[in-house]
Amino acid sequence: MMLKRCISLLLALCLAAAVCGCSSGTDTSSAPEASSADAASSAVVSTETVSSGDPESAQDAAQEPSSAPAVEASEAADGAQVKSGSAAEDAETKTATLYIGMDGQFQEYPVEYSGELTPLFLVAQISELTGWNLDLADEITSGKGGMTVSFAETSSLVSGPPETQDPDFFVYDSHQLVRTILDSVQHTLQYNFVDPSLGDPSSLDIYFNLDGEAIVIPDSGETIDPYAPYEPQTEG
Repeated sequence: MMLKRCISLLLALCLAAAVCGCSSGTDTSSAPEASSADAASSAVVSTETVSSGDPESAQDAAQEPSSAPAVEASEAADGAQVKSGSAAEDAETKTATLYIGMDGQFQEYPVEYSGELTPLFLVAQISELTGWNLDLADEITSGKGGMTVSFAETSSLVSGPPETQDPDFFVYDSHQLVRTILDSVQHTLQYNFVDPSLGDPSSLDIYFNLDGEAIVIPDSGETIDPYAPYEPQTEG
């Protein structure tokens, strides 16, 4: 009887030990599984964070470097258009008017030009049209006080009418020639550089001299003061 009890007790102890061992093994294996699940969940959360929030800033950062070249290209294109427009304007043919005559009576002659209109161009065109020598001793200056034209000693103001005159610009003597030259140059400069619709062309003062000195009108004794605005002489 005692033997049976001992055997029963021994079996009970073995069974209890076996149950405890199984329980310990189950707890040990579940811990790594839980740890792996947590790590996977953390990885998923991190991935979602990167893919949901950072892409916009990353995309903006990727786009920012390309915006500078785009702005530079746009500015370059605008600059090219401005230069192209300026070149087209310079190449555009325009028309100025030469006024030949005296005593307030002038004939008009159109002349084409491109680029900027200058006083020198107008004086040169008058010389070419009429055949008068209008050599200059210095550059034509312009400023707030008006324009100053300095003729050279080789000009027709000194040498007189050319031997062969154009019938359209015929003059009888040196007196008439000098007055015609001065009146024509003055009127041409005034009416090409002051728009009559915006102001009075005669408000632009024109000064004449002969290589820095006063111009003497032949056969009359009159002189043109180089320091006073030219005043045309009208007959009658």
